Amino acid sequence: MTYNFAVSGVLLAVVGVIGLFGNILVVTVYLSRHHRIHSTSIYLASLALSDFFLIITAMFLFVLEAWRHHNYPLLAWLYTTGAPLIFPLAAVFQTSSVYLCVAAAVDCFITVVLPASVKQLYCTPRRARITVFWIMNFCIVYNIPHALEIEKVACIMDSGQISSQICPTDIRKNPAYYTIYYTYMYTTFLAVGPLILLILLNICVVYTVVTSEVDNGEESDTVSLILVVFFFIFCNFTALLVNFLELILPLTFGELLVYLVDLSNLLIVINATANFFCYLFFGAAFRRTLLSFFSRSTTSKHKTQELIWQSNGTSKIPENLTLL
Repeated sequence: MTYNFAVSGVLLAVVGVIGLFGNILVVTVYLSRHHRIHSTSIYLASLALSDFFLIITAMFLFVLEAWRHHNYPLLAWLYTTGAPLIFPLAAVFQTSSVYLCVAAAVDCFITVVLPASVKQLYCTPRRARITVFWIMNFCIVYNIPHALEIEKVACIMDSGQISSQICPTDIRKNPAYYTIYYTYMYTTFLAVGPLILLILLNICVVYTVVTSEVDNGEESDTVSLILVVFFFIFCNFTALLVNFLELILPLTFGELLVYLVDLSNLLIVINATANFFCYLFFGAAFRRTLLSFFSRSTTSKHKTQELIWQSNGTSKIPENLTLL
């Protein structure tokens, strides 16, 4: 309980809040006039938007779940009432984050490794928007079964009071469903398949960047994409490990799995948060645009202050202020 509260109730909440603000900035930058003409920007903005909602749903499911056990009836009510709806949404955004990261990696691979003619044909904003549209449709359809897996159940506590708990449905406990949907489909479409593809793509991109002469600005932006993929592989590997241990050796690692599940949930949120810092520290174009936003905001603020200081069209000092 103490570990769960520290990791899921406090640390995940802090990281999540940082991630929400970071992803808002990422979406703002990559959908700006100078960036949205590039296919990579469309993918990264979509990934940031998906990560934004992933963090919100994760904070609802894990932060509220950790706090509700410490005598917070309102939080317990919010969790048990909203979990059956938020859980499938969280699954949708987790799946979309996986495939949008893959789409961004493929786009980076085409841009860096393949000839320019291929890049001009496939790496266009229109193709990127179409790809994002179909990815989101696939993610929604794929995760429809999650909407049938949990339900709110009224329970009687030891004190005799009625409380609500979240319990798995008969569908979720069905051995055939679990084997097909969680063992084979999850491994193929959300775990091993995307991770192997991302590793291969990243190796090719890294090799090309290291062995070829690339413009400093372009190389800096490519490095940020490489790091985004690297963080994704690292953070999602723990979640994959937890699923395999639960499937293969549930009795041996029963107690350890409780701790690993909280850790894997935290790593998913860290991954959704870390992308902003990859762009900020290693993405030259992203950093320039972000700084221009802040400089423009500062300039507008100064102009507003100048207008406030103007009085009667002649004096720039208001009568109610005194200069020292």
